[in-house]
Amino acid sequence: CSKAKQEEAKSKADVKGEVLAKVNDKVITTEDFKKEQEKLPEYIQASLETKDGKKQFLDNLVTRELIVQKAEKSGMDKDAAVTSKLEEIKKTLIIEALLKKEIEGKAAFTEKEAEAYYGSHKDEFKEGEKVKISHIMVKTEKEANDILGKLKKKENFEKLAKKYSVAPTAKKGGDSGYIERGMVIPEFEKAAFNLKKVGEISPVFAAASGFHIVKLLDRKDAEAQPFEKVKDKIVETQAKKKQKDLFENFVNSLKKEAKLEVNDSLLKDDVKEGQKPEVEKGKEEPGKKVEAPSKEEKGK
Repeated sequence: CSKAKQEEAKSKADVKGEVLAKVNDKVITTEDFKKEQEKLPEYIQASLETKDGKKQFLDNLVTRELIVQKAEKSGMDKDAAVTSKLEEIKKTLIIEALLKKEIEGKAAFTEKEAEAYYGSHKDEFKEGEKVKISHIMVKTEKEANDILGKLKKKENFEKLAKKYSVAPTAKKGGDSGYIERGMVIPEFEKAAFNLKKVGEISPVFAAASGFHIVKLLDRKDAEAQPFEKVKDKIVETQAKKKQKDLFENFVNSLKKEAKLEVNDSLLKDDVKEGQKPEVEKGKEEPGKKVEAPSKEEKGK
């Protein structure tokens, strides 16, 4: 009787918070309720702001505890499949905890380190070469050549674009703004970036569904982006690299300290019964003629 009282007293001492519910010999306290609530996504936590929402959540906790107790009475906590999964979960949790301590905590990349990296790797953060162009697009090559003739006679590009161009930029006198390599189709990119002097006009060229003429309005050479713009990217990428290096060094140190015996000669390629491994191209089996594919096979 004395021992039972001691156990009861100890149990009460372990209870944190006020008791919200008793489920047989198990209590659910305000502290338990709070911890379970914090595990929920924010949008669900919002539903627990009202008394009715809290009552429903408490009922869910009671229901879960009833099911857990029933499962334990049925011996499910000792079931081989369950204990195996629990062991795997345990391994995962302790690995995560160890790596967080040994790797993540040491892999931070400071702003000062980022600034030093930026200073010695500015070429990595250059923005591409840009050209600002004006554009005329028409449906026939003859019309495009006629317009080019007018331009060679010093007629105004902007006025001709507004009058003849069928491109969406016609209303703006053909002004297409700045473009970088990779932003437009290859034919257009080549014509635009081949222009070297401001005011220079391209020959007529065909692209997509029309014929085009472009004029160079401005050119900006590739230049380094400011540190503030790339700071976060440097911190993120270098922290990941640092984390990877730390992990590899950590694993290598464990291997050096451990007594390892690995017999990887027992590992073999999986080949289905009756099926021969595929022969690499140019390495056909000795003595076997490699036949050309049939017409039917070629058509597949």
